[in-house]
Amino acid sequence: MTASIEPKLRHVALGGIIAILAASAIVAQPPANTPHYIGLTYIQTLPGKAADYRKFLETDAVKLAQAGVDDGGADAVYMLRLTAPYTTGSDYDYAQVVWYKDKPPLATTPRSVWEARAKKAGFANYQEFLDKRNALSKAVRSAWRTSIAHVGDLHVGNYTRAVSVKVDPEYRTDVLRFIETYTMSIAQSRMSAGQSANFGLSRPAALTTSDDEAGYSFSVAESFKDSDALLSGPGAMTPERFSKIFPGKNYATYINEQARLAPHRHNVTTRISEVVTLVGKLPVVTPAPVTP
Repeated sequence: MTASIEPKLRHVALGGIIAILAASAIVAQPPANTPHYIGLTYIQTLPGKAADYRKFLETDAVKLAQAGVDDGGADAVYMLRLTAPYTTGSDYDYAQVVWYKDKPPLATTPRSVWEARAKKAGFANYQEFLDKRNALSKAVRSAWRTSIAHVGDLHVGNYTRAVSVKVDPEYRTDVLRFIETYTMSIAQSRMSAGQSANFGLSRPAALTTSDDEAGYSFSVAESFKDSDALLSGPGAMTPERFSKIFPGKNYATYINEQARLAPHRHNVTTRISEVVTLVGKLPVVTPAPVTP
């Protein structure tokens, strides 16, 4: 994992967390429905340092991330750059995402591990890496999520649209079922048509916070080949298109369920980001059956 994990490790002892990838990372996946923990760190570049920071990510930082993935603790590490129109007024312009293979350790990662990773990445020592990173950026906050579902691949240059949704408590199960039944399948149809790259559904990690404390219930993310593909939009859902995606299912039922749930789900934030660096590979996450 990259070094921007280190400050959080020291302060909350969550061992190697930080803000969604190396042949050595492609190993047997955990059993279906095993929680996949995602650590995020939101980063603000220092004034006038945005271009230098991006170059740093694409060279030095990606090497340290690769060393972290090679250790076997994470499936993937990648960096996102927040893009217009959401950059104005935001407290961050980059986010680091780590997909852990298992529950992240609660013990702080030993300094010796960071030293070994830094040397593997070509630095004389870990402090040299920290000094370079801290001259360009600062971490402003971090968060934990667990992945409920994920399909597809992610690549450098993709653009990701992520929507955080707050749902009234008594409707959370119904909204989750709708997303998994309809939204995910519609996204998979776009992947099959070459319109998008992947789809992910996550929620605040119960390990650290509740839905209400986090301010949202689900994060729905879809990645596209490039900005043009993202901006072209998903297209209208017509009865003809619906029948191709969901043969045998009723279009009116879909529309009625969407209308029933709409007043109880509220988009909190929408973020569009460019994938700047990536090592490893995001796992396929099969959603658990939704029960009442």
